[in-house]
Amino acid sequence: MDKNNLIILIIAGLVLLILGGAAGFFYKTLQISPQLAVIKDLSSKTIPSIVAYGQVSKIEGRDITLSFNGDNIKVSVEANSPVYSFVNDAKGKPIQKKVELKEIKIGDSLNITIKLLPDGQLRGQSVFIFLSTPSILPL
Repeated sequence: MDKNNLIILIIAGLVLLILGGAAGFFYKTLQISPQLAVIKDLSSKTIPSIVAYGQVSKIEGRDITLSFNGDNIKVSVEANSPVYSFVNDAKGKPIQKKVELKEIKIGDSLNITIKLLPDGQLRGQSVFIFLSTPSILPL
């Protein structure tokens, strides 16, 4: 085999290797990742909401960060989202009452009903503040 044929064979091999790698990369990018499939499913209209639970570790405007067992999640609460808490009625029994978002404090335990948007963002739809101190329970 002469030198020219050997060079052509090596160049052809390199071109095929590069084309194969490019084709594999292109194929991989076309596949839907499992995470995107989950986001698509959870943002479906058949799943109206999901609930996030934890203690408030940070509040920035309408963004609330919940922490639970070492995990953190940041939820942006919609402007018209209702917020509920317990207060004592005239007889000292706890009753549910609608309150303002500004009444949420660091350390409060919350349930936030959230909707997962198609772009992966979490949008808070309602907030429930759990009883955190025994002072509002009837004696």
